[in-house]
Amino acid sequence: MVSEDPDEPSSRRGLLRAAGAALAGAVVAGCGSQSIRAQVQNSRPVLQSDVDLLNHLLHLEHVAIAAYTAGIPLLAPATHKAGQLFLNDEMSHAGDLAGLVRAAGGKPIKPAPSYALGHPRTSQEVLMLLHDVENQQIAAYIDAVAVLRPGTLKQQVASILANDAQHIAVVRAALGQPAIPSAFVTGRE
Repeated sequence: MVSEDPDEPSSRRGLLRAAGAALAGAVVAGCGSQSIRAQVQNSRPVLQSDVDLLNHLLHLEHVAIAAYTAGIPLLAPATHKAGQLFLNDEMSHAGDLAGLVRAAGGKPIKPAPSYALGHPRTSQEVLMLLHDVENQQIAAYIDAVAVLRPGTLKQQVASILANDAQHIAVVRAALGQPAIPSAFVTGRE
């Protein structure tokens, strides 16, 4: 249940502030993705291990797309719009990653026919699912940034990581939790 106390992180006002910050970050994070793909094509070669890692990240984006698609109809009105925005972000991330895989000479993986997302029935259960999915993504993106070879790949992956960190901050606020659980969100809460 969303609190009506404007000082609470789970209030509508707090949720809207967090969603606004996430939207602003998404706009900044999304800028230039086409030029980054072009830079990948013109930078030093991408290793097969990088292509495999990018495809793993793409898989996680497909899971997130499935989770948001299935969960948005169950979200409370206060979180429905943020869910729609985040679904659009996840679809953009998937497109960017698929483009990076292709630019590196690889073949992007396709979405699975279905994903084991459980059976959430309430807005709260959907938010908990989305929290878990976003946490998995953050952990994978942090690991990826550490090992990807060309700097342009690191830039793109770091941009998606920043955007997903904004997502989880909003989801946590909707769950009535602090937007950031500790000094640094690691995805391994």
